Amino acid sequence: MKQKSSLAGTFLCASLLTLASGCMTETVKMSIQPTALPPGNTSPRHVALVVNKELTDYKYEVHSGGTLVFPLGPALEDYVRRMASNSFKQVDEASIPDTAFTNPSADLVLIPRPVKAEFAMGTRYQNPISFTLVIEWLAKDRASQNTVWLKTITAEAADQGASALSAYSNSVMEKRRQLLMQKLFDNLSVQTYELIQRAPE
Repeated sequence: MKQKSSLAGTFLCASLLTLASGCMTETVKMSIQPTALPPGNTSPRHVALVVNKELTDYKYEVHSGGTLVFPLGPALEDYVRRMASNSFKQVDEASIPDTAFTNPSADLVLIPRPVKAEFAMGTRYQNPISFTLVIEWLAKDRASQNTVWLKTITAEAADQGASALSAYSNSVMEKRRQLLMQKLFDNLSVQTYELIQRAPE
C-alpha cells in the first residue's frame, strides 16, 4: 500500500510541476488549423463584424501553484472572421460596435463575444483533460439596432489521457493540449456555421 501511495503521489507531484512549470507561468501553444465546414449557402446580406479587444485579447488562466495560460484571442479572431466570410457575401470589420452601426451599406451588425472558458485536468494515472468554451453571437439590424438573432454556443473537447508512464511528460502534455484546442475549435466552428445556416433570413 505504501508503494502504491508513493507512486500516486509521484504522479500528482509531476502533474503539478507540469502545470506550474516550476511554479512559473506557462503559455499553451495555440496553432489552430482551419476546420473543414459542412456544405452551406452564402447569404447575400452585407454584414459589419465587430472584432474588438474583448475577443482578440481573450485568454483563460489556470492557477495551481503556477499559472497555465490559454491565449485564445488570436484563434477566436480567426474563427469569427472565417464564420462571417463563409456565411455572408460581404463582410466589413469594425473594432467597436459604434463604428459598425455607422456603416451605411451594412444590413446587419454581428457581435461575437467570449462568455466563459473552463479547463479541467484529472489527477489519476491517465490524467484526462477537457476544455469548455462558451461564445455568444449577437446580430442586430444595422438601421434600427434591434436584435434579430442571438445564440450562445458551448463547445467542448476532451482527451482521455496518455499512458501512466507518459501522462505527465512535458512534451506529451504540450501535444495533448494542442490537440485538445484543435478539437475544441473544430467543434465550435461546425456548431457556429450550422447555426448561422439555419438562422431565419
